[in-house]
Amino acid sequence: MKSQGLLSITKFIFASGVFFVSLSAIAGFLAFALWPLDAFNHFQPIIFPISLVLFLVSAIFARRQPFRGLVLSVCAIGFVASSLVIIPEFIGAFTYKPVRIQQSDTSRRLMTFNIYAKNEDLEGLFQSVKEQDPDVLLIQEYWRWHREGLEERLSKLMPYSVHCQGGKRSFLGVYSKYPLKKLSVHNCIDSISAEQRTSIIAVEVQDEIPFNVVTTHFDWPIPAERQNAQMQVVVDALNGIDGPMLFGGDFNSTPFSYAFKSLVRKSGMRRAVWLMPTWPAPPTYPFDMPAWLQLDHILSRGNVVTGVPFRGQNGGSDHFPLVVDFAVGKDPSN
Repeated sequence: MKSQGLLSITKFIFASGVFFVSLSAIAGFLAFALWPLDAFNHFQPIIFPISLVLFLVSAIFARRQPFRGLVLSVCAIGFVASSLVIIPEFIGAFTYKPVRIQQSDTSRRLMTFNIYAKNEDLEGLFQSVKEQDPDVLLIQEYWRWHREGLEERLSKLMPYSVHCQGGKRSFLGVYSKYPLKKLSVHNCIDSISAEQRTSIIAVEVQDEIPFNVVTTHFDWPIPAERQNAQMQVVVDALNGIDGPMLFGGDFNSTPFSYAFKSLVRKSGMRRAVWLMPTWPAPPTYPFDMPAWLQLDHILSRGNVVTGVPFRGQNGGSDHFPLVVDFAVGKDPSN
């Protein structure tokens, strides 16, 4: 009797897990019709393999009907739903062909870096930036005390800068080796008590061939309506900018999200980074774990050619920085 009771409990727990994972996958897929469900899509990199494992385990170990048929059916539906979200991203990654940019007088380097609000390793952060020697650096979670400890050192590498200091997601910075001119859509505050959640640094980099650079830091995807509202504000700003442009930052959104895909589509941007997880980065967490979510992104528009992106050293942050070489107005591969 005890073994039968234990078996029943095990089957109930297993079936509950199957239903939870499968319903999460289905909910994410249906987010195109009900956008608050889009939060589930950020976890598709976990849902997809788990749904496959659950299906295989069910096929091997579940023997009796109708339990076996029910569990296999639910697993299969969940796996297919997750596949419809996951597979297009893999196809896009494998069909994307970045240009191999040769280092020259016409090529430039962009680095975007969420340095983590609680990160006290200022030397590690500086060395991470110095190692990549970017022409333009975009920083998120750049708190006042970070700026006090890094401003002098970063300014020696990149003497021109613009900052946002205040609000929930408004601690931003842009550093450049070339003069910066604020654009009309620039929306930045400098008050620690401000309530503004959507700040935008939008500047023209006055290089030999000028180009525009934008950065922001989106909220978490829950509640969905808050992040969606932020994205619409940024889309409107991006569409108010003419000329070649690069847009990078911490989007707090994976590429599997419909909201992220909508932002790219509505703004007419092109992705420079595919399937490159940036979070989490050790040793911020109690135990080391591989990065499995791409929360940071670099997009481009206009006459900008981007090269092969890569991750830099995290310098104590919980995010890895993204780095990409690019050229404006000329083919850098020749």
